[in-house]
Amino acid sequence: MTISQFIAKHSGLGKRHAKILLDSGLVFLNHQPITDGNLPLGKFDHLSANGEILQARTARYLLLHKPIGILSATTDKNHRTVIDLIDEPWATELHLAGRLDRATSGLVILTNDSRFSESLTSPENHVPKTYLVHTDQPIPDTVLKQFRDGMSFEKENTRSAPAEVELLTETSCRLTIYEGLHHQIKRMFLRFGIRVTQLHRESIGIYHLENLQPGEWRNIGLPVIQSGPRLKPDSIVQAIKADRDERDEKNALTFKTKPDTPK
Repeated sequence: MTISQFIAKHSGLGKRHAKILLDSGLVFLNHQPITDGNLPLGKFDHLSANGEILQARTARYLLLHKPIGILSATTDKNHRTVIDLIDEPWATELHLAGRLDRATSGLVILTNDSRFSESLTSPENHVPKTYLVHTDQPIPDTVLKQFRDGMSFEKENTRSAPAEVELLTETSCRLTIYEGLHHQIKRMFLRFGIRVTQLHRESIGIYHLENLQPGEWRNIGLPVIQSGPRLKPDSIVQAIKADRDERDEKNALTFKTKPDTPK
């Protein structure tokens, strides 16, 4: 929508009224006077006319540490959601850029900027997502090799990109995937008769939990929205490897000795 169209619609007085305001120098876009009503109005542009604020949305980008038991949803009649953890009047404006199961903990990203969330969730962008995984039995080398080679998912008629996986103990690993298929990690392990007993997401792309405690959240600055040529998964693996090596000690999560099985 152009600025002229927005003013006409907001005032109910038509395009002629909008033109008079523009020609009179009474319209301000992001606090700067403008006369060209054909300029497009962005979702987060500040617009005023004749001293009246017509639009003043604030773009919001949040990282949140979702505890186990909290729903990755905006509303629910029976359970607490991630929105309930944000005690702000604007919290209901937010939506999730990717979800976690109720029994999974870790990083979720919330925003009111759909362009940003789509850049994180679009499959063609190959955004890496890193998890700490605990299992009910040892993870053999053959399973690690299969993850690194990629796996077929018949339900979605797709094949996963080669994953990056690091064995931490006999029954735990750090796993990076580039898709967001339904229950993807649990399905990957179940293919070999192994159950995931605890799952925790450490990072999404360049965004990490760092020192956020369960239930805590923080704002992030204006994000980089990926566009243009897409990186291949192998290139992304190399790009994030050095960064994650530096963060391993800081991001380490202490798991319970006998973790509960997700429901």
